[in-house]
Amino acid sequence: MKTNLSIDIAVIISLFTVFFYTCGQTYLAAYMAVFYIDPVILNFSTTEKINWGFLNCANWLTYILFMALTLSFFLYVFALIDLKYPQNLFKTNKQRRPHIHNLNSTEEQRKNRIRVFFWIFFISILTVFAFITFANIDIKTSKSARKILKNSTSLPLIRVNDQYLFLIKCGSSLCAAIDKNKNVSLIEPKNVILVGSNFKNK
Repeated sequence: MKTNLSIDIAVIISLFTVFFYTCGQTYLAAYMAVFYIDPVILNFSTTEKINWGFLNCANWLTYILFMALTLSFFLYVFALIDLKYPQNLFKTNKQRRPHIHNLNSTEEQRKNRIRVFFWIFFISILTVFAFITFANIDIKTSKSARKILKNSTSLPLIRVNDQYLFLIKCGSSLCAAIDKNKNVSLIEPKNVILVGSNFKNK
């Protein structure tokens, strides 16, 4: 079967981009939800979401690719052996029936059904694993954000109009910050000043 290399590469890159984008969106939504902030308000760019997705889901993508390679290996072995009569493996060469090509269309239809079934199974497994990845990121991020909420001083210290706050996240339009009393504020990025004490232990 002929394939167009440029189209194949474009499809693969698109799938990776969609995966990282969805993962980044899941991470930001789960993180900001703990502070009762809608990520849409901060207006995170697509690049930021892909970047957050890569930072949080690169290891999960490795697991998915390993599973894909494993399933592809089994598909390759299955096609290589071409088991028309599985019971023939346990027979001697004299007892095996010769394989007659193009005897009828039944055998070809059977192979097509097996091939379609395998690809449906293959795609379904990868899809389920992707959803498990997103669910795991959501749960893990929510737990991490709750710990930060309990100890907001672990966040970077900033100064906004002579008021000291702790930076939660910054988007393209606004930044979210919290004070020691757990009051959340939305401020413009240009007004955010990182305090020098953040770099004392660096």
